[in-house]
Amino acid sequence: MAFFMEKELTEKDAEKLVQYMMKISKERGAKVTTQRILIFKELLKNTKNHPSAEEIYEKLKGKVYGLSLSTVYRALSAFEELGLVRRIPTPDGKAHFEIANKPHGHFICKECGRIIDLEETEPSVEGLKEALREKGLTPDICNIVCYGLCDRCQTNG
Repeated sequence: MAFFMEKELTEKDAEKLVQYMMKISKERGAKVTTQRILIFKELLKNTKNHPSAEEIYEKLKGKVYGLSLSTVYRALSAFEELGLVRRIPTPDGKAHFEIANKPHGHFICKECGRIIDLEETEPSVEGLKEALREKGLTPDICNIVCYGLCDRCQTNG
């Protein structure tokens, strides 16, 4: 199941998603710890910014006792395996993350590294999956990622 976040999350919506994360984790035998809950909440707050594990760690390290960068990576990997989080590949090799909401592509600026959601584009991620199915293939994960210069870098350059 994917989350659909067309608008900014209310506190009530965020709490529902945290409860869903806890339910799925328990059902599939994954740990539910205070650290994982706080990491998930931090990603929920910043999903549109596509934070890296390092950025999440920096936001939480003074607030969460015993938190390490490897703990953040393990939690994000567990969430990814559970289908709760999507990893976004970037040219610099640093993983960025978002809540696994409505399938969409990304534009990554080669100059500043900004990641922009491509929500209503053709081909859509779902359209690509359907085209693959029509060819007898069974896609699991599809990513549409475009690289170039964002509007800000074009203006400043």
